[in-house]
Amino acid sequence: MRIRKIDTNNKHDVHRFVQFPNQLYKDNPYFCPALESEARGAMDRAKHPFYKHSFADFFVAESEGDVIGRIAAIHNTRHNEYRMVKTAFFSSFDVVEDFHATQGLFEAVFEWSRARGREDVLGPRGLTGSDASGVLVEGFDQRAVMGDPYNHPYYDQFIRQMGFEKLTDHISGYRSTSQLLSPRVIEIAEKIRERRGYQIKSFTSKDEMKLWAPCVMAVQEEAFSDTFEWHPNTPEENEGVIESLITISDPRLVKVVLKDDKIIGFGLVYPDLSDSLRRYHGKTHLLALLDLQREFKCTKWLIAGGVGMLPAYQNMGGNAVLYTDMWRTIQELGQYEHGELVQVNEMNFPSRSDMESLDVKWTKRHRTYKRNLKL
Repeated sequence: MRIRKIDTNNKHDVHRFVQFPNQLYKDNPYFCPALESEARGAMDRAKHPFYKHSFADFFVAESEGDVIGRIAAIHNTRHNEYRMVKTAFFSSFDVVEDFHATQGLFEAVFEWSRARGREDVLGPRGLTGSDASGVLVEGFDQRAVMGDPYNHPYYDQFIRQMGFEKLTDHISGYRSTSQLLSPRVIEIAEKIRERRGYQIKSFTSKDEMKLWAPCVMAVQEEAFSDTFEWHPNTPEENEGVIESLITISDPRLVKVVLKDDKIIGFGLVYPDLSDSLRRYHGKTHLLALLDLQREFKCTKWLIAGGVGMLPAYQNMGGNAVLYTDMWRTIQELGQYEHGELVQVNEMNFPSRSDMESLDVKWTKRHRTYKRNLKL
């Protein structure tokens, strides 16, 4: 076995790195492939905005010519400067059930990090804050929705054997759209809406969403700026996030909370296209793209991907108004039967309480780890 840093200018190297998860999980019905174009784009040093301020390298473990594991080492300068830390990230970790391969991959990350003056390694984390993160530690018998990390159960043990400790968990939950909202929740939301003058802005087109997107991103940054995970994106990175979200969104399922014509919060729900990604293994050729369009119109699954409120308006009922309005829209559309709320930080007790009051059942847990390199 050997560990090798790949050449991101070599198409064959990039292909082997990107395709390895599809090989590892080819017989697993729960795994959802990443969109291949996005996975390749994350390794494009000439085009991805991340590489204008930071850097990353990608490693594979090979045995008898076959890839048996992969990992990425990331130095996000903006994260380190904003948090005033000396941290490296690991990402894109996948491996066969072989601890020797795991050890080789992580030792490569540790060596890479020490050479750059890093004091600890955290992960899994992507190039930007909006990238999927975490290792699945509960919910292996649950289908992964689009963008939801999935892995074999042995990952947690292997990572801990490499000296990592749990940093935090993110939990995901399920709710059937056939479940009615509690009349009490609806009554409370209507009273709050009237008493505090909240309004819900809905959208009718993606062009309209683009006009509002910069203001919504500003709210998102302020809402999450106190969380340890957050760091400021560049304007170009934000443009990429906006473009990706608008591409997969149904404008009717995007809501903005207004107070005196000022945006104070937002909610994003979008169709889950994971079944199409499974059918075509994340490919983006013509037939795959046509199938994604078809899936957009017929999928029965929704993903609740983000809710944020300005700090001054948190715990003041805006979330309840947002949830009830969103639920009415989902019922009116009539297409969807299942909803998954993805990755709520386990320490975000207000959000957890909100979801539990809406009868969300927690089904998955993703873990982020940290290791001190001085040990």
